[in-house]
Amino acid sequence: MSHQYVLEFAALSDIGRVRKHNEDAIVVCSDYGCAVLADGMGGYKAGEVASAMTAKIVADYLCAKLDSAWYTKFGFQSIHLSRWISDAIHLANRQVVQTSQENPECFGMGTTVVVACCTQDKILFAHVGDSRAYRYRNHALVRMTEDHSVLQEQINAGLISESQARFSTIKNLITRAVGTQDNIEVDLSVHQADDTDVYMLCSDGLTDLLADDQIQDILRQYEGDLPTCCRALIDYANVAGGFDNTSVVLFKLKAVSGPSWMKKLLFR
Repeated sequence: MSHQYVLEFAALSDIGRVRKHNEDAIVVCSDYGCAVLADGMGGYKAGEVASAMTAKIVADYLCAKLDSAWYTKFGFQSIHLSRWISDAIHLANRQVVQTSQENPECFGMGTTVVVACCTQDKILFAHVGDSRAYRYRNHALVRMTEDHSVLQEQINAGLISESQARFSTIKNLITRAVGTQDNIEVDLSVHQADDTDVYMLCSDGLTDLLADDQIQDILRQYEGDLPTCCRALIDYANVAGGFDNTSVVLFKLKAVSGPSWMKKLLFR
């Protein structure tokens, strides 16, 4: 593609109607085209610690790598970014494990994480757990990640359908999480981006309460106004019960033209 892109982000996190603490964390690095969302668990306020640590560690690591490589931004391949994202999540895992072991009040804490990063016309996603990434293109919503959960394993095995899964009592049993074991497997994928796309990262506070077709309808209604769309998605989740914290990151690409030096300044 001849185009380069800048990104427009909107992000919102809400405690919901039942929980006393917000254990979700979001970090958006718009200058570097990256966003991180984490959904923590375990102990009194420990989930907040795990998610906040992970989101910050991953974002700081990626921003430092991208800043040091900004002058080759238009030359390095997505394979470099894939490695950096994986390294960042593994670094967060080690630090959350260490904090959990050294602080009794944090014992057993962990967190999901989902990361999006854009380089030129590619979108990279990485995740551990059941926080999700979606793409909205041509009025259709497609999930870009597969949950690391007992329920997803049952779906994959044909034991339960997607529609039945929404009402399962084991929706929140995840099979992978940052900080729960010394070594974790990170799922990574690279996708061709288009400047008509809208991308979404979210915690399960949204997807447990709204079906994908409901989310799609809200995106269709508000896709031109990302902050309003974020607010609408969370409001609908709260109206549906608000049983969990709900966090949403939305972003879309905008093609820019101009001399190469301007493109580098607009999107490093």
